[in-house]
Amino acid sequence: MKMSQYLRQGKSENYQDAEEKGLLKAGDVARMLTKKFNEKISAKELTPFATEWHHAGVFKAGNTLKGKRIYFFSPAAVEKITLEQLLAGRQQPIKDTRAVKGWFPQYFRMTDPVSRRTYNKRFVGIYEGPAHKAPKGFKALPEAVFSKAVQQKGKELKAGEEPVF
Repeated sequence: MKMSQYLRQGKSENYQDAEEKGLLKAGDVARMLTKKFNEKISAKELTPFATEWHHAGVFKAGNTLKGKRIYFFSPAAVEKITLEQLLAGRQQPIKDTRAVKGWFPQYFRMTDPVSRRTYNKRFVGIYEGPAHKAPKGFKALPEAVFSKAVQQKGKELKAGEEPVF
């Protein structure tokens, strides 16, 4: 299929074959299961249960074109989906809210005044707060060592160097 024909029609050949086979689209399945379970179910929640997916047109995302995916289900697969499976997919992981203290490598973008090139420089950053919000590269420290680390906050780190507290 030519690209211009695909852009006009908005469906790939595989997408059209799936429709001819009688496979159901995610939106249709979501409506069916919403009525069956009397619980609002979105098409996005059903993607892990899909038997296949195909491209269906394109849309503009910023300056690029992205392919739109349509998920398909066989009628037999739809019958196997239970409300418990759908509700289990909705549960959020439990956040680690315990308080932690420590350090992390903090990066700042610097510009060389002569060559005008930019580069990243590493510094010692300090974090106190809940564990689930800790920054990337965070390392917890005991209370006695943490007070020494606070004194070194903002100290430049050379490449591959770890701070000594």
